[in-house]
Amino acid sequence: MADGLAWIGEHWYYGAPAKDGMLSKICLTAVRGMDPVDFVIRLGADRRMAERPVLFADFDRRSVDLADSVAMFGRSGEWAYVLEVEQSTWHLIFLDRLGQDTLVPKGCELVCLDRFAHEHPWMCYLDTAGELRSAEPGDSLLETPVPPEDRLGAFAALDAAMRQAGAVRETFPGCEDPLDEDEELARRLFRAVGEHLGLSLPRREIEQGLLPAVHLPSPL
Repeated sequence: MADGLAWIGEHWYYGAPAKDGMLSKICLTAVRGMDPVDFVIRLGADRRMAERPVLFADFDRRSVDLADSVAMFGRSGEWAYVLEVEQSTWHLIFLDRLGQDTLVPKGCELVCLDRFAHEHPWMCYLDTAGELRSAEPGDSLLETPVPPEDRLGAFAALDAAMRQAGAVRETFPGCEDPLDEDEELARRLFRAVGEHLGLSLPRREIEQGLLPAVHLPSPL
């Protein structure tokens, strides 16, 4: 059973760690139109291990260098997705300027919600025309110093969904405790992205580590 994405946002900042799987600081990278195995191979996974993965709960994470990532991966409808903790491998590759075409074939759509624990959390969205936009939680995809070209209207559509969900500060209704604002914005952002793009992930399987796992070496 899939449970949307809002539950990830609820635990993005302050949730307790899960024993066998993931709960807090989950980073989601998803690509529409790719096979999940092909995607993790593009992220650096060994093909043999990706094609015959063990469950995340059974993966010996102590055998992996601290700089590397052990990710869960799977499929949600048309989307292939990868789940990591604290920061996403895709973000690191993007920062290393290896080029988005290395990872995402032309015509594919990508979304990344990255906790990026040592810097600022961010959302990154790539439309099928190859246009890329990023924003921090609470920010608009459109109201930036350099407005996006948005030939397909994909940024405007996602931004409208975010505003309707109160995930943009201009439309955020607030919360009783100001200290909860970041967490509430994250919950609303994950919900808006999931509902607009048709992404829904199984909470129980992720918390218990019951999805396939793969080792992703750090590109940096």
